[in-house]
Amino acid sequence: MVDDVAIVVGRRLRGIREAAGLTQAELAALALKSVETVSNFERGRTLPSIRTLALLAERLDCSVADFFDLSPIAPRHDDPFIAAVTLKSKLLNERDKTLLFGILDLTTNQSRD
Repeated sequence: MVDDVAIVVGRRLRGIREAAGLTQAELAALALKSVETVSNFERGRTLPSIRTLALLAERLDCSVADFFDLSPIAPRHDDPFIAAVTLKSKLLNERDKTLLFGILDLTTNQSRD
């Protein structure tokens, strides 16, 4: 029974991660886990604790219940690029966030001309 739950949660985690446009390494960094741990979660070899599921849900902008839902995974945003940038920006330090915002600001100003 626990193995079945681990497999369901692992598949859902992988699907949610992929829908967010993140790699296992990026999710591992966001969740403060190793890539091997994330891989074990996704393959159903290890069942994440409730605390870890809560952290993953927070980082992936979903609910803990989403990991147990069997319905198809819908994108969080209409534009997958926006979703990926939003989640990947969580990996940046404040200096890099400021730099990224400056680049976006410069780019949007140029596209208006």
